[in-house]
Amino acid sequence: MHEIYLESIDSTNTYAKQHASHFAKDAITCITAETQTGGRGRFQKTWASPPGVNLYLTFFFRLSARQPDLSAIGLVLAASLASVLIQEGLSPQIKWPNDLQLGGKKMSGILCEISRAQSMVDVILGIGVNVNMEEKDLLHIGQAATSLKQETKRPWDRKDLLQKLQAQFEGDLASFKIGGFAPFHNLCERLLAYKEEKVRCLEGHQERVGICDSLAMDGRLNIRFPDHSLYTLASGEISLRKV
Repeated sequence: MHEIYLESIDSTNTYAKQHASHFAKDAITCITAETQTGGRGRFQKTWASPPGVNLYLTFFFRLSARQPDLSAIGLVLAASLASVLIQEGLSPQIKWPNDLQLGGKKMSGILCEISRAQSMVDVILGIGVNVNMEEKDLLHIGQAATSLKQETKRPWDRKDLLQKLQAQFEGDLASFKIGGFAPFHNLCERLLAYKEEKVRCLEGHQERVGICDSLAMDGRLNIRFPDHSLYTLASGEISLRKV
């Protein structure tokens, strides 16, 4: 794995897109930053990126355009981080399609951007992890958020966490290339947030309300309606719907 460390950057994903032509095509490049001035999540939402407390990184790599379950690559990274946290004694949940939660609060978000060519695709897979963020700063995020420090009441070694995540994802990516999403389905299904709860689903401008049922074998989300029919979401956003 090739590593690039930046003191400050607008966004590690943006940096990866701008410099992709210079990266090795047959290896993972990991870009990390101490802080981001324009950190972003899905749907152009801002990602709070204070210096010196969290992890902000992007994995760049190439995959075959015929790679099975390509749209689930973000869930693979979510599974990688979840595996690391489980090994640390925590109980994360995966909020489909791109967040990790602890205690029902968001502590990590993933942003996947794919550039397609004829036979290969460039994958730019960014992740932010709230590591040592203090409660007073978390309150400014605009949604229920937490950090590893808040959940465990102790500071975390960011470098150690980064190395564990890099090693886990490198192995998981190798498995994904061979078996698609199938090797990760059981873990992600077990950790799926909001399971059997009523959720509001936004898919483009279309809104649906149903029960969060399960993950399809390719990583899409199954929503169950009152007539017991299933609708499979390929992309979008879900949130709990209060009864």
